[in-house]
Amino acid sequence: MNTYTGPIFDAHIHTEFASPSDLALFTALKSRFDIRASMTDSTTPGCSAQMLRSLGVSRCAVITEPQWCAQALEQGLRDGLYTAIKINVGFMPVSVDDPRLLHLYTLAQAFDVPVLLHTGDTGWDRAKLKYAHPLSMDEVITDHPHVKFLLVHSGNPWFTDAAVVAAKNKNVWLDTSSIIEGSLCQMSSAKLRKLLIEPISWMFDYIGKPDRLVFGSGWPSVDYPNYLAACAQAIEPEYHLQVFFENARHLFNLAEL
Repeated sequence: MNTYTGPIFDAHIHTEFASPSDLALFTALKSRFDIRASMTDSTTPGCSAQMLRSLGVSRCAVITEPQWCAQALEQGLRDGLYTAIKINVGFMPVSVDDPRLLHLYTLAQAFDVPVLLHTGDTGWDRAKLKYAHPLSMDEVITDHPHVKFLLVHSGNPWFTDAAVVAAKNKNVWLDTSSIIEGSLCQMSSAKLRKLLIEPISWMFDYIGKPDRLVFGSGWPSVDYPNYLAACAQAIEPEYHLQVFFENARHLFNLAEL
Protein backbone atom coordinates (compact mmCIF):
# COMPACT_ATOMS: atom_id res chain seq x y z
CA MET A 1 0.00 0.00 0.00
CA ASN A 2 1.31 3.46 -0.93
CA THR A 3 2.00 5.75 2.02
CA TYR A 4 3.47 9.22 2.29
CA THR A 5 5.54 10.53 5.18
CA GLY A 6 7.23 13.55 3.62
CA PRO A 7 6.50 17.28 3.96
CA ILE A 8 2.97 18.51 3.26
CA PHE A 9 1.52 21.70 1.86
CA ASP A 10 -2.20 21.40 2.60
CA ALA A 11 -3.97 23.64 0.10
CA HIS A 12 -7.31 23.65 1.91
CA ILE A 13 -7.98 23.82 5.63
CA HIS A 14 -10.39 25.76 7.85
CA THR A 15 -9.21 27.76 10.84
CA GLU A 16 -12.32 29.04 12.60
CA PHE A 17 -11.08 27.11 15.68
CA ALA A 18 -14.61 26.99 17.07
CA SER A 19 -13.58 25.38 20.34
CA PRO A 20 -10.53 26.11 22.51
CA SER A 21 -9.09 22.71 21.74
CA ASP A 22 -9.18 23.15 17.95
CA LEU A 23 -5.99 25.20 17.78
CA ALA A 24 -4.17 22.59 19.85
CA LEU A 25 -5.52 19.83 17.62
CA PHE A 26 -4.22 21.59 14.52
CA THR A 27 -0.83 22.22 16.11
CA ALA A 28 -0.55 18.52 16.97
CA LEU A 29 -1.66 17.53 13.48
CA LYS A 30 0.88 19.88 11.94
CA SER A 31 3.67 18.25 13.89
CA ARG A 32 2.50 14.67 13.39
CA PHE A 33 2.24 14.92 9.60
CA ASP A 34 4.97 17.49 8.90
CA ILE A 35 2.53 20.06 7.51
CA ARG A 36 5.02 22.75 6.49
CA ALA A 37 2.40 25.11 5.07
CA SER A 38 -1.32 25.35 4.48
CA MET A 39 -3.99 27.63 3.03
CA THR A 40 -7.03 28.54 5.12
CA ASP A 41 -10.42 28.86 3.45
CA SER A 42 -11.92 30.62 6.49
CA THR A 43 -13.41 34.05 5.90
CA THR A 44 -12.70 34.96 9.52
CA PRO A 45 -9.95 32.81 11.05
CA GLY A 46 -10.24 32.14 14.76
CA CYS A 47 -6.80 33.47 15.64
CA SER A 48 -4.58 36.41 14.80
CA ALA A 49 -2.68 36.89 11.57
CA GLN A 50 0.54 36.60 13.58
CA MET A 51 -0.53 33.22 14.98
CA LEU A 52 -1.45 31.98 11.50
CA ARG A 53 1.95 32.97 10.17
CA SER A 54 3.67 31.16 13.03
CA LEU A 55 1.72 28.03 12.04
CA GLY A 56 2.68 28.41 8.37
CA VAL A 57 -0.93 29.16 7.43
CA SER A 58 -1.65 31.53 4.54
CA ARG A 59 -5.00 33.21 3.93
CA CYS A 60 -7.15 33.62 0.86
CA ALA A 61 -9.57 36.51 0.46
CA VAL A 62 -12.93 34.74 0.39
CA ILE A 63 -15.55 36.30 -1.88
CA THR A 64 -18.99 35.33 -0.58
CA GLU A 65 -21.07 38.03 -2.28
CA PRO A 66 -20.94 39.43 -5.82
CA GLN A 67 -20.53 42.89 -4.31
CA TRP A 68 -17.12 43.16 -2.70
CA CYS A 69 -14.75 45.95 -1.67
CA ALA A 70 -11.97 46.30 -4.23
CA GLN A 71 -10.05 48.78 -2.09
CA ALA A 72 -9.92 46.48 0.95
CA LEU A 73 -8.96 43.45 -1.14
CA GLU A 74 -6.25 45.32 -3.00
CA GLN A 75 -4.82 46.61 0.27
CA GLY A 76 -4.85 43.08 1.74
CA LEU A 77 -3.01 41.76 -1.29
CA ARG A 78 -0.48 44.57 -1.18
CA ASP A 79 0.16 44.02 2.53
CA GLY A 80 0.59 40.27 2.10
CA LEU A 81 -2.45 39.50 4.25
CA TYR A 82 -3.88 37.44 1.37
CA THR A 83 -1.94 35.16 -0.94
CA ALA A 84 -4.93 33.92 -2.96
CA ILE A 85 -8.50 34.84 -3.87
CA LYS A 86 -11.32 32.34 -3.28
CA ILE A 87 -14.68 32.77 -5.05
CA ASN A 88 -17.54 30.80 -3.51
CA VAL A 89 -19.65 30.23 -6.61
CA GLY A 90 -22.42 27.76 -5.95
CA PHE A 91 -22.93 29.23 -2.50
CA MET A 92 -23.77 32.50 -4.24
CA PRO A 93 -25.95 32.25 -7.36
CA VAL A 94 -23.66 33.97 -9.85
CA SER A 95 -21.42 32.63 -12.56
CA VAL A 96 -17.67 33.18 -12.62
CA ASP A 97 -18.07 35.53 -15.60
CA ASP A 98 -20.49 37.82 -13.76
CA PRO A 99 -19.37 41.41 -14.52
CA ARG A 100 -19.14 42.12 -10.78
CA LEU A 101 -16.45 39.47 -10.41
CA LEU A 102 -14.27 40.23 -13.41
CA HIS A 103 -12.03 42.74 -11.63
CA LEU A 104 -10.96 39.94 -9.30
CA TYR A 105 -9.07 38.32 -12.17
CA THR A 106 -7.34 41.60 -12.97
CA LEU A 107 -6.19 41.86 -9.35
CA ALA A 108 -5.08 38.23 -9.30
CA GLN A 109 -2.89 38.81 -12.35
CA ALA A 110 -1.51 42.09 -11.05
CA PHE A 111 -0.48 40.57 -7.70
CA ASP A 112 0.38 37.15 -9.15
CA VAL A 113 -1.90 35.21 -6.80
CA PRO A 114 -4.09 32.24 -7.76
CA VAL A 115 -7.87 32.31 -7.92
CA LEU A 116 -9.55 29.44 -6.09
CA LEU A 117 -12.98 28.51 -7.44
CA HIS A 118 -15.37 26.38 -5.46
CA THR A 119 -16.50 23.53 -7.72
CA GLY A 120 -19.02 20.74 -7.24
CA ASP A 121 -21.20 19.81 -4.31
CA THR A 122 -21.57 22.47 -1.60
CA GLY A 123 -23.25 20.34 1.06
CA TRP A 124 -25.96 23.02 1.29
CA ASP A 125 -29.52 22.50 0.07
CA ARG A 126 -29.92 26.18 -0.90
CA ALA A 127 -26.98 26.08 -3.28
CA LYS A 128 -27.47 26.43 -7.03
CA LEU A 129 -25.10 23.86 -8.38
CA LYS A 130 -25.00 24.94 -12.02
CA TYR A 131 -22.80 27.85 -10.98
CA ALA A 132 -20.31 25.42 -9.40
CA HIS A 133 -19.98 23.10 -12.41
CA PRO A 134 -16.39 23.03 -13.72
CA LEU A 135 -17.42 23.40 -17.36
CA SER A 136 -19.14 26.71 -16.54
CA MET A 137 -15.70 28.10 -15.67
CA ASP A 138 -13.84 27.23 -18.85
CA GLU A 139 -14.55 30.49 -20.67
CA VAL A 140 -13.24 32.73 -17.88
CA ILE A 141 -10.21 30.48 -17.46
CA THR A 142 -9.53 30.58 -21.21
CA ASP A 143 -9.98 34.35 -21.34
CA HIS A 144 -7.47 34.87 -18.50
CA PRO A 145 -4.48 32.72 -19.50
CA HIS A 146 -2.09 34.57 -17.19
CA VAL A 147 -4.16 33.90 -14.06
CA LYS A 148 -3.66 30.63 -12.16
CA PHE A 149 -6.91 28.90 -11.22
CA LEU A 150 -7.43 26.14 -8.66
CA LEU A 151 -10.65 24.13 -8.96
CA VAL A 152 -11.33 23.36 -5.31
CA HIS A 153 -12.69 19.85 -4.62
CA SER A 154 -11.93 18.88 -8.25
CA GLY A 155 -15.58 19.42 -9.20
CA ASN A 156 -16.79 16.58 -6.95
CA PRO A 157 -18.65 14.60 -8.29
CA TRP A 158 -17.96 16.02 -11.79
CA PHE A 159 -14.39 14.76 -11.77
CA THR A 160 -14.24 14.06 -15.50
CA ASP A 161 -15.33 17.61 -16.34
CA ALA A 162 -12.81 19.14 -13.94
CA ALA A 163 -10.07 16.98 -15.43
CA VAL A 164 -10.97 18.06 -18.96
CA VAL A 165 -10.76 21.73 -17.96
CA ALA A 166 -7.38 21.14 -16.30
CA ALA A 167 -6.02 19.11 -19.21
CA LYS A 168 -7.06 21.77 -21.72
CA ASN A 169 -5.89 24.84 -19.84
CA LYS A 170 -2.27 25.15 -18.71
CA ASN A 171 -3.30 27.63 -15.99
CA VAL A 172 -5.56 25.21 -14.05
CA TRP A 173 -4.84 23.07 -11.00
CA LEU A 174 -7.10 20.64 -9.09
CA ASP A 175 -7.16 19.87 -5.38
CA THR A 176 -8.22 16.78 -3.45
CA SER A 177 -10.06 18.45 -0.57
CA SER A 178 -13.28 17.27 1.10
CA ILE A 179 -14.20 14.64 -1.47
CA ILE A 180 -15.34 12.51 1.46
CA GLU A 181 -15.99 14.18 4.80
CA GLY A 182 -16.25 12.63 8.24
CA SER A 183 -14.78 9.46 9.66
CA LEU A 184 -13.50 6.83 7.25
CA CYS A 185 -12.99 4.14 9.87
CA GLN A 186 -16.33 2.42 9.24
CA MET A 187 -16.26 2.81 5.45
CA SER A 188 -15.55 -0.32 3.46
CA SER A 189 -12.33 -0.40 1.46
CA ALA A 190 -14.39 -0.91 -1.71
CA LYS A 191 -16.47 2.21 -1.10
CA LEU A 192 -13.42 4.29 -0.19
CA ARG A 193 -11.72 3.18 -3.37
CA LYS A 194 -14.78 3.95 -5.49
CA LEU A 195 -15.51 7.40 -4.06
CA LEU A 196 -12.02 8.77 -3.38
CA ILE A 197 -9.03 6.75 -4.53
CA GLU A 198 -10.20 5.89 -8.05
CA PRO A 199 -11.44 9.42 -8.95
CA ILE A 200 -8.14 10.99 -7.88
CA SER A 201 -6.10 8.35 -9.68
CA TRP A 202 -8.18 8.73 -12.84
CA MET A 203 -7.88 12.53 -12.87
CA PHE A 204 -4.14 12.33 -12.32
CA ASP A 205 -3.72 9.93 -15.22
CA TYR A 206 -6.11 11.77 -17.52
CA ILE A 207 -4.49 15.18 -17.06
CA GLY A 208 -1.11 13.59 -17.66
CA LYS A 209 0.69 16.47 -15.96
CA PRO A 210 1.94 15.64 -12.45
CA ASP A 211 2.33 19.33 -11.60
CA ARG A 212 -1.41 20.09 -11.83
CA LEU A 213 -2.75 18.20 -8.80
CA VAL A 214 -2.30 19.51 -5.26
CA PHE A 215 -3.16 17.91 -1.95
CA GLY A 216 -5.87 19.59 0.08
CA SER A 217 -7.71 18.01 2.97
CA GLY A 218 -10.60 20.20 4.10
CA TRP A 219 -9.62 19.75 7.77
CA PRO A 220 -11.32 19.60 10.24
CA SER A 221 -14.15 18.13 8.14
CA VAL A 222 -12.11 15.08 7.16
CA ASP A 223 -10.50 12.14 8.92
CA TYR A 224 -6.96 13.41 8.34
CA PRO A 225 -4.84 10.27 8.85
CA ASN A 226 -7.06 8.05 6.73
CA TYR A 227 -7.76 10.76 4.16
CA LEU A 228 -4.06 11.39 3.66
CA ALA A 229 -3.42 7.65 3.36
CA ALA A 230 -6.18 7.24 0.76
CA CYS A 231 -4.86 10.15 -1.32
CA ALA A 232 -1.39 8.60 -1.17
CA GLN A 233 -2.81 5.33 -2.52
CA ALA A 234 -4.24 7.21 -5.50
CA ILE A 235 -0.86 8.60 -6.59
CA GLU A 236 2.22 6.71 -7.68
CA PRO A 237 4.98 7.09 -5.04
CA GLU A 238 7.36 8.75 -7.49
CA TYR A 239 4.96 11.73 -7.66
CA HIS A 240 4.15 11.97 -3.94
CA LEU A 241 6.48 14.84 -3.11
CA GLN A 242 5.20 16.79 -6.09
CA VAL A 243 1.51 16.37 -5.28
CA PHE A 244 1.72 16.69 -1.51
CA PHE A 245 4.21 19.56 -1.37
CA GLU A 246 5.97 20.98 -4.41
CA ASN A 247 2.98 21.75 -6.64
CA ALA A 248 1.31 23.94 -4.00
CA ARG A 249 4.57 25.80 -3.39
CA HIS A 250 4.61 26.72 -7.07
CA LEU A 251 0.91 27.53 -7.23
CA PHE A 252 1.03 29.86 -4.20
CA ASN A 253 4.46 31.34 -4.99
CA LEU A 254 6.09 30.24 -1.74
CA ALA A 255 9.67 29.44 -2.69
CA GLU A 256 11.08 29.05 0.82
CA LEU A 257 9.49 26.70 3.37
